[in-house]
Amino acid sequence: MTSRWLRGLPCAGLAILVAGCAQLAPPPATRAPQPAPEAKRPLPSIKSTKPLPIPARPLAVKTECSYRDDVGTEGRLVLDVQASRVQRFWSQVDMGSKGRCSFDLSTFRQTTFTPSPTLVAGACTVRMWEQGDQVTVSYQNCASQCSPGAHEYLWPTLVSRKTGTCR
Repeated sequence: MTSRWLRGLPCAGLAILVAGCAQLAPPPATRAPQPAPEAKRPLPSIKSTKPLPIPARPLAVKTECSYRDDVGTEGRLVLDVQASRVQRFWSQVDMGSKGRCSFDLSTFRQTTFTPSPTLVAGACTVRMWEQGDQVTVSYQNCASQCSPGAHEYLWPTLVSRKTGTCR
């Protein structure tokens, strides 16, 4: 009787080994699936790509600055705005072979004060506004202030309120 039991031992071991490799059938889907653990973690904070709102307070900025960017554009700006009234404004942007644009307050009249001071000379409009720590000076339809074709390459000038530098 002992020999019969010993002879069946290898077969029993093989059966246990095969049974251990077999996959169990999943339990029936009686409850709602659980979300993955990653879904329970809070999402990382994402900085907004929306521009900052323009404050309703009167604009005040004063600077005399110059800059040169990576493509060789050079600019100079003299700006003095107090209580949204433009006291001094002179700007020159030299775009190398593409031309130059020049702006002088004496050729403009101020049409808007708050929240964005606006200067107009013919079709040319210069607007100024603050967003965070910067003041933007933008130029629109200013071909008359530029050498032929240069207005197409004219970008706004940004002034840092903290340092007075521009770019």
